[in-house]
Amino acid sequence: MIYDVIIIWAGAAWLFAWINLDKNLNKLILEKNDKPWIKVLLSWGERANVSNIDIDVERDYFWQNKKALISIFKRFNQWDIQSFFAENWVNIVEEDRWRLILESWDSSELLDLLVKKLKENNCELKINSDVKKIKPHPNPLLWEEREQWKLFDIICDDWKIHKAKNIIVSSGWKSFFQVWTTGEWYNFAKDLWIKIISPHKALCGLTAKKDFKELSGSSMNLWLKLVDNKKIIYEEFWPLLFTHFWISWPIVFNTANVLWEYLNGIWIFSEEEKIKYILNNIKVELNIDKEKATKKIVKFFEKELENDEKIEFWLQDWRSWKEAKATWWWININELDKNMQSKKYCWLYFIWEVVDVTWKTWWFNLQWAWSSAYVCWKSIK
Repeated sequence: MIYDVIIIWAGAAWLFAWINLDKNLNKLILEKNDKPWIKVLLSWGERANVSNIDIDVERDYFWQNKKALISIFKRFNQWDIQSFFAENWVNIVEEDRWRLILESWDSSELLDLLVKKLKENNCELKINSDVKKIKPHPNPLLWEEREQWKLFDIICDDWKIHKAKNIIVSSGWKSFFQVWTTGEWYNFAKDLWIKIISPHKALCGLTAKKDFKELSGSSMNLWLKLVDNKKIIYEEFWPLLFTHFWISWPIVFNTANVLWEYLNGIWIFSEEEKIKYILNNIKVELNIDKEKATKKIVKFFEKELENDEKIEFWLQDWRSWKEAKATWWWININELDKNMQSKKYCWLYFIWEVVDVTWKTWWFNLQWAWSSAYVCWKSIK
């Protein structure tokens, strides 16, 4: 059987793409695990995160071609996803920092809706199907023939071959080891000669040269500045958590992403060069209100607070892959057209975390899932 569309790996984006594809198309989902909804629920969280009402693409998303992102978000944005759920009798409410979540605080409500629509749209799902290779036919590198061919072989670990006219790759990142994500698509992209960005941890903690063992578990609201020598790269006010030799929580996750983008922006690309530059040049400055700080924090920074000195310390590295909330790598967005289709391989699409786009915390990731999925399924006939 030749499928009209095959989606590789389950995730929030593929659910949204799948339920909106033409009902008359033959559709198949290949999921490597036996529980395809685990990653979806992990993305949404227990309280069913949906999006953010205050989105500025140039401020809230990272990496190179932000003009491409602006175009995608113009076609489907946070207002559109709210309308979609409203039309399906799912109530969305706004929380702190403009987060949009389900009024019921129950992510199963959202999942039930999407799974119901999935079944209504005649979608076939195969679990325990680990994709090992994608092979296009005939040779799409022959430019004069690229519009004539429209068939892929998808080879799974049991050597079963599925044939498809269109492929959507929506997941396969390297973070979140607890749901068996190992970054397989990195190798697939290399096999297809698609330009990829080297992998890196996104939305993770930062290690410091300073020992915070006495403060481990302490947190407070404060101003954080990321500084390259005397140049302020980034600053934000938010709660910060101290833990042994590193700092954590959303303010730090955002700072970690800023630091990665900044180092690439000044042409420092290799991991070794980045670490060396961080050790010699990058520090964090904290502005702590001692009237609102805990006794433990005041005591730890007693000297600086008494003398009105800057509280600063040098950074060392990003935390491990096991702690990363997202992956920063994959397909260079410049390799894709406005519909998330490969410029090299017609009818091969990449959405959501497979593309080299990352974001700040507070559910900007989910809006990218909805938006990238939308422009993809709108182009598939």
